[in-house]
Amino acid sequence: MEHTYSIASAEIVLRLPSRQREESIRVFRFLASEPFLKGDTSFKDSSFREIQKKRFGKWVVAYWNDDPIREVRILGLQIVR
Repeated sequence: MEHTYSIASAEIVLRLPSRQREESIRVFRFLASEPFLKGDTSFKDSSFREIQKKRFGKWVVAYWNDDPIREVRILGLQIVR
């Protein structure tokens, strides 16, 4: 399964120090390998899509599974301190 980033998420990743950038990419690859992983929480967006929010260590990722085209859509990325 592929993963797709929003522009905002991509900009965050590109600005990270290399170690954090590599950590975030590992999280994205994990999500691509486990696309149906349920989040710690979820909510519906304005299109009534089920958006998952899951914490991976110090990262919180918002994503949804676009199953017909086999992509995990990354909507947001946040570092929790």
